[in-house]
Amino acid sequence: MTQRVVAAAAAAALSVTGAVVVGSAAHASVPAPVPATAFGQAGPLSATEVGPLAETLISQGRPATASSVETSSFPASNAVDGSATTRWASVEYVDPQWITVDLGEGATVSRVLLNWEAAYASKYKVQISVDGTTWTTLKDETAGNGGTDDITGLNGTGRYLRVHGTARGTAYGYSLYELQVFGSTGGGTPTPTPTPTPTVPAGQTLVTSISQLQSAINSSDPGDTIVLKNGSYSVSTAVSLGSSASGSSSAPVTIKAETVGGVTLTGASSFSFSSVQYVSIQGFKFTQSTTIDVGSSSKAVDFVRNEFAFSDAAEHNLIVRSDDSEIAYNWFHGKDSLGVYLGIEGPGSDTVAKNSHIHHNYFSDHNFTGTNGGESIRLGTSPKALSSGGAIVEYNLFENANGDPETISVKSSGHTIRYNTIRDSVGGIVLRHGNDNKVLSNYILNGDNGIRIYGNDHVIMNNYVSGISNDDGAIVVGSGTVRDHFVGESADSRKKYDAPDRVRIGLNTVANNVNGLAGETHRTVKPLNVTIVDNIFQGATGNLADVPLMQDFYWRGNILWGSAANGNIPTVGYTRVNPQLAQDSAGVWKIGSSSPAVNAAFMTNHGTWATDDIEGRQRSGTYDVGAHEVTSNAATRAPLTTSNVGPTAP
Repeated sequence: MTQRVVAAAAAAALSVTGAVVVGSAAHASVPAPVPATAFGQAGPLSATEVGPLAETLISQGRPATASSVETSSFPASNAVDGSATTRWASVEYVDPQWITVDLGEGATVSRVLLNWEAAYASKYKVQISVDGTTWTTLKDETAGNGGTDDITGLNGTGRYLRVHGTARGTAYGYSLYELQVFGSTGGGTPTPTPTPTPTVPAGQTLVTSISQLQSAINSSDPGDTIVLKNGSYSVSTAVSLGSSASGSSSAPVTIKAETVGGVTLTGASSFSFSSVQYVSIQGFKFTQSTTIDVGSSSKAVDFVRNEFAFSDAAEHNLIVRSDDSEIAYNWFHGKDSLGVYLGIEGPGSDTVAKNSHIHHNYFSDHNFTGTNGGESIRLGTSPKALSSGGAIVEYNLFENANGDPETISVKSSGHTIRYNTIRDSVGGIVLRHGNDNKVLSNYILNGDNGIRIYGNDHVIMNNYVSGISNDDGAIVVGSGTVRDHFVGESADSRKKYDAPDRVRIGLNTVANNVNGLAGETHRTVKPLNVTIVDNIFQGATGNLADVPLMQDFYWRGNILWGSAANGNIPTVGYTRVNPQLAQDSAGVWKIGSSSPAVNAAFMTNHGTWATDDIEGRQRSGTYDVGAHEVTSNAATRAPLTTSNVGPTAP
């Protein structure tokens, strides 16, 4: 049972001011209201006050860490200090956030009391973990209203207790006066003492300083795991990983924080890499002022469950030139300056790194105000256009990616961009340079740019693009200043726009944008031999399908609907009929069983490129037109949310 008591003093304070002041400085300066507590108490509850429900308080004075702090005045430790006037506060305007308390090994939790400041969580989970990596949910709150949450009847065993907020109840962040955990510990009633020396599983090496970390790396063997104790460490000279620190494909060397997010690296640098192979960097929060650059002499250098919150003094966050690297479950955020969050490059000037796997990352709040050079992900650069990299970019979430019109910028060849969600962002997916790239089953929702295409032999299928405000078009078939890049061309020529040739655009749903599919007129080389088949184009403004410059286009099987004009799509290429799109619980417009789009695809060879729909439902027989297939099969994909990505995602 969850009891909620709203702070009367806080409500009174708000009624007097009559307004909410936005901004971290303003928020920090507002006098703190008397915190709400159960039964009208003015401080943390005691065993006497709660009577027979009382359990032993096991969290007070224990080590606490958090995903972020608003300022140094609001550390995580404030939430477990027993004071009703101090508090932890996260950075503002960003979901998700979390706070974790180390209860010691073998703790059993029966009750959790959360005493919220005005900045509360409307959705959060109370979770427990043995190792700080794998979490079990004890309470999933979806209708939080602030005040005090007294969560009883719990039954969980572990070392770490986490409150993981996924939706803010205000415009601020998350803030707790007190996080109180009740239950028992493996060693009996705990005494609030400084953090004990942590233990790590057999086969792992615990280090407590940067110098110890460097020494452990220098003497590491394949399969070793080196654990840096939770805390904040200043790194002025990078911790060096060379060939002697290498693992193997079956036994990598792992360098990790004691708990995910528990180690913050401050200062100018963090790690450097030279000729190192099969190394995994896990669980760190990077705040440095220089770029992490993984050189091409290295191989299989992975970054997993880290937070990248770099100083704007760093031009880029992470540049990967090594082959076979995995970038997974990280959070990149808070960049306001020129540069990319993640760049995949490679050796020399004309070769892109091979086999990068970029998945389940969260890219948010990129606010560079220039017109170019603030991409979230950049695959290659213009000199590398003809190099084939084979990267897979999947299951990544982009929100407020406003640093560039190109959120995912593809400037090389042979990559697959699939199952990603871009929401409320200036940027879209842009095939700027290169050939033979696939853009499959992505959601682009309510932003400025959708999908833009240059180069040859691309496949654009099963995508959903809705709410794009830019009048250039939701899907843009570009025009060129050159016809085909080629080996040996000048650097100036390589930077120019290559008109699209032999591109397939099929089974997409393009709904309710300012314009649907469009072409360009400000460059003169026409796109050539483009197939546009079995898409749904619906809208109320502009044109649904209009490509002023085109040569040998093949239009068939498209459905057009809405008060928007058709555009110059030939009559043989479409049927104007209501596809009966209806919004689902995620706000996605999709067909139902009575739609004329069902079993209506003109082409029969879509299976060469797509065997399922955007939701992962298998397609069969004659495909349905658009991104969705009506079938009884269960959906396995949906627009991503913050619970699916980043360091704390399952």
